[in-house]
Amino acid sequence: MRLRRRRNQRERFVSAKDLAEMGFCEKRVLLAHLHGQRMTPEQQRSAERGRRAHERYYREGLSAVASGADRRCFVATCLFGEEAWQTNVLRRYRDEVLLHRRIGRRAVAAYYWCAPRVCDVLARLPWLQRPVRALIEVLLIAVRRRLERPG
Repeated sequence: MRLRRRRNQRERFVSAKDLAEMGFCEKRVLLAHLHGQRMTPEQQRSAERGRRAHERYYREGLSAVASGADRRCFVATCLFGEEAWQTNVLRRYRDEVLLHRRIGRRAVAAYYWCAPRVCDVLARLPWLQRPVRALIEVLLIAVRRRLERPG
């Protein structure tokens, strides 16, 4: 019975900002609770922009999880960018070819294990990015041919 009351009550979540303010000044949090938060119009606009951005990010995350889309492609994203054609071709190859074979799934699992470390090395040693980018572009030629073949 007690649980039902809790579920029916409207819960108010405490934001990380509120928790941080409690650690800094409990009195300020209490006064804001009793008398309302007073913000300048500029602060209100900024807070609203932040809320919209968080809501958009949350919705994008939910839609990605619901669609089952795997957006990970660490090295290509590191070298070419999140929405570059090279990155999208490699994702498509992973989804359409590699994940349909046992050895391909193992290769993808191994890639996910080592790729974040490779990205760390590429970030620390920018002179390595050009030769790795050249290697991936050679690989992209074969990948595009395979994707363009019927069957």
